[in-house]
Amino acid sequence: MATIERVDKHVWVTRVSLDDYDVRGALVLGQERAVIWDTLSRPRDMRPFVPLLGNRELLIVYSHADWDHIWGTAGLDHARARIVAHEACADRFRTDVPVVLSEKQQSRPGAWDDVVLVPPTETFVDQCTLDLGGITLILSHLPGHTADCIVGLVPERGILLAGDTVETPLPVVHADSPLDDWIDRLRVWSADERVRLVVPAHGPIGSGTLIQRNIAYLEALRDGRPQRPNETLTSFYRDTHQANMQWEKRAVQSAAWSQRTCSSRV
Repeated sequence: MATIERVDKHVWVTRVSLDDYDVRGALVLGQERAVIWDTLSRPRDMRPFVPLLGNRELLIVYSHADWDHIWGTAGLDHARARIVAHEACADRFRTDVPVVLSEKQQSRPGAWDDVVLVPPTETFVDQCTLDLGGITLILSHLPGHTADCIVGLVPERGILLAGDTVETPLPVVHADSPLDDWIDRLRVWSADERVRLVVPAHGPIGSGTLIQRNIAYLEALRDGRPQRPNETLTSFYRDTHQANMQWEKRAVQSAAWSQRTCSSRV
């Protein structure tokens, strides 16, 4: 069941528990428009937000196209909504998104029948500003966890919606995650004096310290000195950390393969 919490006079968050972890979405209310940041994993996850929308125009933003962030859209009047995401997110709706849904439906017949895939109606590349009436949401590309990841800043309130770019106790790193770019962009946000509150999709809400902790973890991973977080890890994050530590090995293997290929062409 979804829980709802008000973190600011303009911003509410809802959180649901999945099998292995919790995931959080957000609602930003302007005078004329409302943005729902991630629709989570099921249509019913959006029920807490619906009474708060009023007569505002609805915008939906996907932080990225992982299933636990985009499968609840059918619980909203999405036919009248603008749905905004990075252009790479729209690409994923044509590739891996339907595959993942099909796999889950096959593994648990009937459990996911209410999920309807609703792709973005508008995309951007680097940055996009949404005027909600008296308040704005600035969307910025931040590839790392996935290529389509974005963050959203509410500058008037100092709130950064971080999606999966920042996570506690540790981020999920894939084999193709561009660690240098991820780290560099997080550093920019860490130094941004506008950011006072960070709202990640997974883990506690906090200050800019959350960004700094993710930077430190990613730097250690990149530099070949992966460090286990101090806190006790759940089975999901224990497995994630073990998988993350293989990133360096895969990177080295990839570099060695590229070098052999180049040598063979000389």
